[in-house]
Amino acid sequence: MCGTGHIHNPPHDSPSSSSAPRASSIANLLIDTHCHPTDDPSVYTSPNNDNILSLSERIAASPVLKFVCMSTNARDQSLVAELAVLHPTKVIPCFGWHPWFTHHISLTHPAPSKHDHYHTLFSSSSDKEELEAIWDDLPEPISLESVLEGIRKHFEQFPHALLGEVGLDRAFRIPRKPWDYNPHSQSQPSSSPPRLTKLKTPPTHQLSILQSQITLALDYKRNISLHSVQAAGLTTSLLSNLKNTSISSYGAIRIALHSCTLDNNVIKSILKLHKNIYIGFSSSINAKQISDKSCLTHPNIHQVLLESDHHTVKDMQACLLTANNYFADLHGLEVQDAAKQLRRNWESFYGVMLGKGSQSSDEEEQDGV
Repeated sequence: MCGTGHIHNPPHDSPSSSSAPRASSIANLLIDTHCHPTDDPSVYTSPNNDNILSLSERIAASPVLKFVCMSTNARDQSLVAELAVLHPTKVIPCFGWHPWFTHHISLTHPAPSKHDHYHTLFSSSSDKEELEAIWDDLPEPISLESVLEGIRKHFEQFPHALLGEVGLDRAFRIPRKPWDYNPHSQSQPSSSPPRLTKLKTPPTHQLSILQSQITLALDYKRNISLHSVQAAGLTTSLLSNLKNTSISSYGAIRIALHSCTLDNNVIKSILKLHKNIYIGFSSSINAKQISDKSCLTHPNIHQVLLESDHHTVKDMQACLLTANNYFADLHGLEVQDAAKQLRRNWESFYGVMLGKGSQSSDEEEQDGV
């Protein structure tokens, strides 16, 4: 999701048409491998609550070839599924719970009371005042078992869906007000408290939920879009454990490190050890690295995936064009050739997926580890 640290903020202003390559020449080659259209403002403002149809029209009107649409929490799993039904060739659905919402999830089933769940998860004395300040906006907890059942149901419905967006985030702090893109939401007055609490979901809690979701993805042989912020050690350990303990199932999938901001030396080490890892980049999250030309210094030309990581459908194309332009300059390519290469990369990443029950040889399963 957009935002380099604490809340799901919109990215930098959309690239201007003067700075982007001509859209008409490459638009039909662009595949947005990580986006959040269910946060488009049209979802909140459509008349007669016809939200999904308004969003569907925007998807249909976009010249972008395909959208790989992420789920993040309880609200948007079904919306992503609806989009995939409406656009079976243009929308590739992804299901999972983003680390920014894992504090909603209880590891026990059935989920305990709201009081017991949140006071156990945030148990220090300094957390109590913060909890009280946001209490009315916290949802009733949902059990991890229920979360996994929802993902499983969607994997059964969509044989080529991915797991995403899931991951680890040690920087994120729970906001004082639930974040959304509803243009009718009231902005907070300047005299109000800071928009963020000090509450951070414990990494151990995030990791338990992530591991359970990944186990399900391995069972169904589904690729993964993985978020990692200030969690390099946890992420590298997780990947190593998967490689060492789930050899055949891990080798049957691909993992995208989405809008990757890991240190370049960490990226280099990961790519050396894991041939099934791809590096996603976007003009929003990776803006700083793009500006100083440190983005994508280690992945080879075949290991890179193009993303917008954006929520407003009308702006996704411009975000993709800017990122594509950087990729072209980095590798000395014409912009159209860069777009074609990035499309081939997606096809390589996505095309190896096998739905549950599909047959493959041992050699196919081992490929990429």
